[in-house]
Amino acid sequence: MLSNARRIVNELLAAGTTKTTIGRDIGYSRAAVSRWLSEPDYNGASIEAAVVARYSRAACPVLKAEITIAQCSAYALAACPTSNARDARHWKTCQTCPHKPDPEKGVSK
Repeated sequence: MLSNARRIVNELLAAGTTKTTIGRDIGYSRAAVSRWLSEPDYNGASIEAAVVARYSRAACPVLKAEITIAQCSAYALAACPTSNARDARHWKTCQTCPHKPDPEKGVSK
């Protein structure tokens, strides 16, 4: 069974994105991405985490749109905004959202 990260990368490759581009986007070399894809026993947990952080999306119930995990983290893990009521309501909703990232990992639960 493919991990979520491998599924994402396979979809990107099928759509024409190169391994070089994926590597650059996640901060790894083309060779590291290629090895992670071709060797099932390769321990690429950090590559998987980087792929998920860069390419995964979550449905934001407040914005009514899909946002990246990095954007989700920026909203949910920030301090509660005190100068803007709309931003405070958004932050409060984030605290109970099923997509809220784990503060220790920075990715969705």
